[in-house]
Amino acid sequence: MKALVIDAAASCMHIAAKNDDFKASISLDLGQKQSQKLLPSIDYILAQVDLKSSELEYTALTSGPGTFTGLRLAFSALKAIELAHNVPVYGVPSLDAYAFPFSNFDGLVVSVIDAKKDQFFAAVYEKGKTISEAEDTSAENVAAKLDKGKKILLCGPDAKIFAEELKKIDSSLNLVVYASQPCPADSLFEIAESMIEQKKEPLADYDGPVYLRKSEAEIKLASGK
Repeated sequence: MKALVIDAAASCMHIAAKNDDFKASISLDLGQKQSQKLLPSIDYILAQVDLKSSELEYTALTSGPGTFTGLRLAFSALKAIELAHNVPVYGVPSLDAYAFPFSNFDGLVVSVIDAKKDQFFAAVYEKGKTISEAEDTSAENVAAKLDKGKKILLCGPDAKIFAEELKKIDSSLNLVVYASQPCPADSLFEIAESMIEQKKEPLADYDGPVYLRKSEAEIKLASGK
């Protein structure tokens, strides 16, 4: 299939395209410059696999939780392609996408994104099934849910940071952390195409990012400051 995917849930943004058997990807860890580089990077990636946006059969993205700015950028870019060329956009929960490659792991899988302020966006899985839904939580709360008798694989862009926090809480936990996390692009391709095969609906016009936390602006507005 011909597709474009974006993972913008964490500080490092991943963009990938496929034209049947040909694939290309790029990672952008540029802070605020991501907003300037996203659209040129999309054009570049599509060119690498000899595609135009009008030829895409679908696009997909990590739909949240994650960074406010990154998620908004990805939604805006893919919704623009949808509007221009009627290309459906599929949303995949961020933590599900990171955990997907480890669906057959013999133990628990904890998918995490650093949410700052000593908090994490985290979800727990076993054999591909969610056993603890995504939440904005602390390492202590996640540790309390883990079975010490099982191996615990930590995945996601901030797995190493989370591992250090868990070790401080309970050094007896049997943690597995890979030095290099898999690029989420392949997971997004595979999950989205499974959704298409199952005839699941793409994102509606009004669908936006899934946030588990209010933005700083919303917090200030609510507090009246």
